[in-house]
Amino acid sequence: MNKIMKCLTGVILGIALIAMLPATKAYASSSQFWLDFGETTMSIPAGSEHTMWLRSDYNYTYYVEGATSSGTYCECSYKSGSQNVTFHIGADEQAGNIFFHFYADDERLQSEDAHDCVEVYVQGIKPASTTLPVTIAKGKTGSLVQNDKISMLYNEKGVAMASFSLTKGKGVMASYAQTGVVSNGASYFGVSTSDKNATPVISESDKAVMLANGYAGVCINGKYVNWP
Repeated sequence: MNKIMKCLTGVILGIALIAMLPATKAYASSSQFWLDFGETTMSIPAGSEHTMWLRSDYNYTYYVEGATSSGTYCECSYKSGSQNVTFHIGADEQAGNIFFHFYADDERLQSEDAHDCVEVYVQGIKPASTTLPVTIAKGKTGSLVQNDKISMLYNEKGVAMASFSLTKGKGVMASYAQTGVVSNGASYFGVSTSDKNATPVISESDKAVMLANGYAGVCINGKYVNWP
Protein backbone atom coordinates (compact mmCIF):
# COMPACT_ATOMS: atom_id res chain seq x y z
CA MET A 1 0.00 0.00 0.00
CA ASN A 2 2.84 2.37 0.91
CA LYS A 3 4.52 1.64 -2.42
CA ILE A 4 1.31 2.49 -4.30
CA MET A 5 0.95 5.76 -2.40
CA LYS A 6 4.56 6.71 -3.11
CA CYS A 7 4.08 5.97 -6.83
CA LEU A 8 0.90 8.07 -6.99
CA THR A 9 2.61 10.90 -5.14
CA GLY A 10 5.49 10.85 -7.65
CA VAL A 11 3.12 10.99 -10.63
CA ILE A 12 1.19 13.93 -9.12
CA LEU A 13 4.43 15.83 -8.41
CA GLY A 14 5.63 15.19 -11.96
CA ILE A 15 2.42 16.57 -13.43
CA ALA A 16 2.64 19.62 -11.20
CA LEU A 17 6.23 20.32 -12.27
CA ILE A 18 5.30 20.10 -15.95
CA ALA A 19 2.41 22.50 -15.40
CA MET A 20 4.80 24.99 -13.79
CA LEU A 21 7.16 25.08 -16.79
CA PRO A 22 6.95 28.30 -18.89
CA ALA A 23 4.73 27.99 -21.96
CA THR A 24 6.41 27.94 -25.38
CA LYS A 25 4.93 28.64 -28.79
CA ALA A 26 4.96 25.93 -31.45
CA TYR A 27 5.28 26.80 -35.10
CA ALA A 28 4.29 23.67 -36.92
CA SER A 29 4.47 25.24 -40.37
CA SER A 30 8.06 26.49 -40.20
CA SER A 31 11.42 25.22 -39.03
CA GLN A 32 12.33 28.72 -37.80
CA PHE A 33 10.88 30.13 -34.55
CA TRP A 34 10.82 33.69 -35.88
CA LEU A 35 8.73 32.86 -38.93
CA ASP A 36 5.38 31.11 -39.32
CA PHE A 37 3.60 30.33 -42.59
CA GLY A 38 -0.01 29.52 -43.24
CA GLU A 39 1.24 26.90 -45.71
CA THR A 40 4.67 25.63 -46.71
CA THR A 41 3.57 23.75 -49.84
CA MET A 42 0.85 24.68 -52.29
CA SER A 43 -0.29 24.18 -55.86
CA ILE A 44 -0.90 27.23 -58.06
CA PRO A 45 -1.88 27.17 -61.76
CA ALA A 46 0.36 29.11 -64.17
CA GLY A 47 -1.03 32.61 -64.62
CA SER A 48 -2.70 32.57 -61.18
CA GLU A 49 -1.97 33.72 -57.64
CA HIS A 50 -2.50 32.51 -54.09
CA THR A 51 -2.70 34.54 -50.88
CA MET A 52 -1.80 33.13 -47.49
CA TRP A 53 -1.10 34.33 -43.95
CA LEU A 54 2.47 34.93 -42.72
CA ARG A 55 3.82 36.02 -39.35
CA SER A 56 7.39 37.20 -38.85
CA ASP A 57 9.17 38.51 -35.77
CA TYR A 58 11.71 40.29 -37.97
CA ASN A 59 11.88 42.23 -41.20
CA TYR A 60 12.64 39.84 -44.02
CA THR A 61 13.44 39.46 -47.68
CA TYR A 62 13.04 36.62 -50.17
CA TYR A 63 14.33 35.25 -53.45
CA VAL A 64 12.85 32.83 -55.95
CA GLU A 65 14.60 29.61 -56.95
CA GLY A 66 13.77 27.79 -60.17
CA ALA A 67 11.36 30.21 -61.82
CA THR A 68 11.58 30.77 -65.57
CA SER A 69 9.05 33.62 -65.74
CA SER A 70 9.53 37.24 -64.70
CA GLY A 71 5.86 37.15 -63.69
CA THR A 72 6.64 34.73 -60.85
CA TYR A 73 7.19 36.63 -57.59
CA CYS A 74 5.89 37.20 -54.07
CA GLU A 75 3.90 40.30 -53.14
CA CYS A 76 4.75 41.09 -49.53
CA SER A 77 5.57 43.91 -47.08
CA TYR A 78 9.12 42.74 -46.15
CA LYS A 79 8.26 43.89 -42.60
CA SER A 80 7.70 42.04 -39.33
CA GLY A 81 4.23 41.29 -38.03
CA SER A 82 1.18 39.31 -39.13
CA GLN A 83 0.20 39.85 -42.74
CA ASN A 84 -1.07 38.34 -45.96
CA VAL A 85 1.38 37.61 -48.75
CA THR A 86 0.49 36.73 -52.33
CA PHE A 87 2.41 34.33 -54.55
CA HIS A 88 2.13 35.15 -58.25
CA ILE A 89 2.96 32.56 -60.93
CA GLY A 90 3.64 33.89 -64.41
CA ALA A 91 1.40 32.73 -67.26
CA ASP A 92 4.52 31.68 -69.18
CA GLU A 93 6.09 29.82 -66.22
CA GLN A 94 7.72 26.55 -67.32
CA ALA A 95 9.08 25.26 -64.00
CA GLY A 96 7.07 22.55 -62.25
CA ASN A 97 8.52 23.29 -58.79
CA ILE A 98 9.46 26.71 -57.46
CA PHE A 99 10.93 27.63 -54.07
CA PHE A 100 10.37 30.99 -52.37
CA HIS A 101 13.19 31.37 -49.83
CA PHE A 102 12.54 33.80 -46.97
CA TYR A 103 15.50 35.28 -45.07
CA ALA A 104 15.59 37.51 -42.00
CA ASP A 105 16.78 41.01 -42.95
CA ASP A 106 16.78 42.87 -39.66
CA GLU A 107 19.43 44.55 -37.51
CA ARG A 108 17.82 43.02 -34.42
CA LEU A 109 18.85 39.55 -35.62
CA GLN A 110 22.61 39.23 -35.89
CA SER A 111 22.65 36.08 -37.98
CA GLU A 112 21.79 36.19 -41.68
CA ASP A 113 21.49 32.41 -41.87
CA ALA A 114 17.94 32.11 -40.50
CA HIS A 115 15.64 31.22 -43.36
CA ASP A 116 12.75 29.05 -44.42
CA CYS A 117 10.97 28.42 -47.71
CA VAL A 118 7.65 27.81 -49.39
CA GLU A 119 7.43 25.28 -52.22
CA VAL A 120 4.96 25.85 -55.04
CA TYR A 121 3.85 23.14 -57.46
CA VAL A 122 2.92 24.85 -60.71
CA GLN A 123 -0.14 23.42 -62.41
CA GLY A 124 -1.40 23.84 -65.98
CA ILE A 125 1.93 24.73 -67.53
CA LYS A 126 1.46 25.77 -71.14
CA PRO A 127 4.11 24.44 -73.55
CA ALA A 128 6.51 27.22 -74.43
CA SER A 129 6.62 28.38 -78.02
CA THR A 130 9.30 31.01 -78.32
CA THR A 131 10.99 32.36 -81.41
CA LEU A 132 14.33 34.14 -81.16
CA PRO A 133 16.10 35.75 -84.13
CA VAL A 134 19.67 34.43 -84.24
CA THR A 135 22.68 34.91 -86.47
CA ILE A 136 23.70 31.91 -88.54
CA ALA A 137 26.49 31.18 -91.04
CA LYS A 138 27.57 33.90 -93.50
CA GLY A 139 26.03 36.62 -91.35
CA LYS A 140 22.47 35.65 -92.22
CA THR A 141 19.58 35.77 -89.75
CA GLY A 142 17.78 32.60 -88.82
CA SER A 143 15.60 31.73 -85.83
CA LEU A 144 15.61 29.46 -82.82
CA VAL A 145 12.07 28.21 -82.20
CA GLN A 146 11.12 26.39 -79.00
CA ASN A 147 8.07 24.13 -78.96
CA ASP A 148 7.49 22.56 -75.57
CA LYS A 149 10.82 20.89 -74.66
CA ILE A 150 12.61 21.05 -78.03
CA SER A 151 14.41 23.98 -79.69
CA MET A 152 14.82 23.98 -83.48
CA LEU A 153 17.27 26.13 -85.46
CA TYR A 154 15.87 27.44 -88.75
CA ASN A 155 17.76 29.16 -91.59
CA GLU A 156 16.82 32.47 -93.16
CA LYS A 157 14.28 30.71 -95.42
CA GLY A 158 12.51 29.03 -92.51
CA VAL A 159 13.98 25.59 -93.22
CA ALA A 160 14.72 23.48 -90.13
CA MET A 161 18.42 22.68 -89.77
CA ALA A 162 19.08 21.23 -86.30
CA SER A 163 17.50 20.82 -82.86
CA PHE A 164 18.43 20.25 -79.24
CA SER A 165 16.71 19.59 -75.93
CA LEU A 166 17.67 19.27 -72.25
CA THR A 167 17.58 16.17 -70.09
CA LYS A 168 17.51 15.83 -66.32
CA GLY A 169 18.69 12.23 -66.52
CA LYS A 170 17.29 8.75 -67.08
CA GLY A 171 15.78 9.76 -70.38
CA VAL A 172 13.50 12.42 -68.87
CA MET A 173 13.37 15.70 -70.77
CA ALA A 174 13.70 18.91 -68.77
CA SER A 175 11.48 21.98 -69.03
CA TYR A 176 13.26 25.24 -69.85
CA ALA A 177 12.83 28.68 -71.37
CA GLN A 178 14.99 30.25 -74.08
CA THR A 179 16.50 33.53 -72.91
CA GLY A 180 18.65 34.63 -75.88
CA VAL A 181 22.17 34.26 -77.21
CA VAL A 182 25.22 34.84 -74.99
CA SER A 183 28.94 34.75 -75.67
CA ASN A 184 31.89 33.21 -73.86
CA GLY A 185 34.47 33.37 -76.64
CA ALA A 186 31.92 31.45 -78.72
CA SER A 187 28.15 31.80 -79.01
CA TYR A 188 25.77 29.82 -76.80
CA PHE A 189 22.00 29.58 -76.61
CA GLY A 190 20.91 30.88 -73.20
CA VAL A 191 18.25 28.90 -71.34
CA SER A 192 16.82 28.90 -67.81
CA THR A 193 15.47 25.84 -66.04
CA SER A 194 14.51 24.67 -62.56
CA ASP A 195 16.33 21.37 -63.12
CA LYS A 196 19.76 22.08 -61.65
CA ASN A 197 21.45 19.09 -63.28
CA ALA A 198 20.00 19.57 -66.77
CA THR A 199 22.36 18.87 -69.67
CA PRO A 200 21.93 19.31 -73.43
CA VAL A 201 20.90 16.47 -75.74
CA ILE A 202 21.72 16.63 -79.45
CA SER A 203 22.49 14.22 -82.26
CA GLU A 204 25.93 14.15 -83.85
CA SER A 205 24.58 15.44 -87.17
CA ASP A 206 22.70 18.31 -85.50
CA LYS A 207 25.77 19.11 -83.41
CA ALA A 208 27.81 19.51 -86.59
CA VAL A 209 25.21 21.91 -88.00
CA MET A 210 25.16 23.95 -84.79
CA LEU A 211 28.95 24.24 -84.75
CA ALA A 212 29.01 25.17 -88.45
CA ASN A 213 26.63 28.04 -87.65
CA GLY A 214 28.75 29.25 -84.75
CA TYR A 215 26.98 27.75 -81.71
CA ALA A 216 29.17 25.82 -79.27
CA GLY A 217 26.44 24.75 -76.86
CA VAL A 218 23.94 26.11 -74.34
CA CYS A 219 24.31 28.40 -71.33
CA ILE A 220 22.12 26.79 -68.63
CA ASN A 221 21.24 29.16 -65.78
CA GLY A 222 24.44 31.11 -66.51
CA LYS A 223 26.67 28.02 -66.82
CA TYR A 224 28.28 27.44 -70.22
CA VAL A 225 27.93 23.85 -71.40
CA ASN A 226 29.37 22.61 -74.69
CA TRP A 227 27.47 20.17 -76.86
CA PRO A 228 28.06 16.61 -75.63
